[in-house]
Amino acid sequence: MSHKEFGPNDIFINRVKMHPEWDFFIYNSEVYINNSQNISGSNSGNYKGVPEGFLSLYEYNLDRTTDFVRPFLVANSTYKTRFRKDLNNLTGEPNSTSLPWSQVLATGQVDSSYRMSASITRQYLEPDTSTLTGLNHTSSVVRNICRQYRTINSDFSDTPVSSSTTSQLHKLFVDDINMVNIPSIFYGSEIKKGTVDLNYYLTGTLIASAKDENENGKLVSTFGTTSGSVIGYVLYREGILFFPKALTAATTALDSGNSVTYNQSVSSDAKWIYFGGGANDSFTHHATHASASYSINFEGTTYKNTMTMFCHADKGELNYSNNPTYLNIESSGSIVGFNTSNYTYSDHEVGIKNIASSSFYKGEDDFRKVTYVSKVGVYDEDNNLLMTVDLARPYKKEEKDNFTFKIKYDLL
Repeated sequence: MSHKEFGPNDIFINRVKMHPEWDFFIYNSEVYINNSQNISGSNSGNYKGVPEGFLSLYEYNLDRTTDFVRPFLVANSTYKTRFRKDLNNLTGEPNSTSLPWSQVLATGQVDSSYRMSASITRQYLEPDTSTLTGLNHTSSVVRNICRQYRTINSDFSDTPVSSSTTSQLHKLFVDDINMVNIPSIFYGSEIKKGTVDLNYYLTGTLIASAKDENENGKLVSTFGTTSGSVIGYVLYREGILFFPKALTAATTALDSGNSVTYNQSVSSDAKWIYFGGGANDSFTHHATHASASYSINFEGTTYKNTMTMFCHADKGELNYSNNPTYLNIESSGSIVGFNTSNYTYSDHEVGIKNIASSSFYKGEDDFRKVTYVSKVGVYDEDNNLLMTVDLARPYKKEEKDNFTFKIKYDLL
């Protein structure tokens, strides 16, 4: 088998920046990702083994109800020493063996589950009068995060407004806040600025839209009664959309006369403060809430390292094959001849098939070594096969030909 060493300019590693697009549609307390419906399996209601409207993180245990694939640590002297110190102080029964944590590693193994999933969630945050600031604990954390965006969003300023001692940022969080959380598995490093697009529907009719068209984190209404006004904000790196009740546009009726019961018991006209209702928000929504639906569209920002390798097949190289069809066996009878007197054998001379095509009908051209390259193998310095690359089609190579095969490999 022929082996060639990569040259100094044959291997490159670069980083690719990608912007995957996601679309979430929320209707009747169900979430649909990229317009995909739930697919039932033979053994389970959802063949991916996760709740409807959720993304399976590993896509293991497909269509299983028992015998799940699990990660685990086997109890042996190495792991026992490393983990027992941390587990000795824990109490409870970690598994079906009903043993305390301090004995688990001595008797069996520690395991977990790959049935992990993620989806968007909505939270409706109300003020907490028991705290010093009057803020809900979650709201307080979000307020601190907002300070990181002060350079692009003037609404997050800590400077007191006119004669008041309260800053613009604090005023946004002193009242109710409607918040939608997007897990990072959907957007990667951050949500791409300028790609957030929100739509509010009532009885199937679009009544309002909003975008971060200025790429500064402000969600500006682009359609409906609040058009031109800021109705909420987006925190790109954290994947958070929030709609403060302190914003007038967030509490302005978008479609008067069509009252819907939001947040389980609040009868109201459609407003941005109720956007995303039913997105895993733990509310038991009233039947009238089924008339409202919402869509969230955005692009993420992810990076992938890619290795590019150039494999060269130069003139006069790689023109012999170990494939038996390369030899003209019929013209020489048997390939192998045995000599029993000294327990050795020798190969008979076998001709190479001439498959060079002629320009004439039933003609035979002069003999030329011809091979067909169908695969490329990549080896390490110890001659261990690391990967095999199947080409899209076999490539005919004669001794006069120069070929370079470009291989791209995604690095995790």
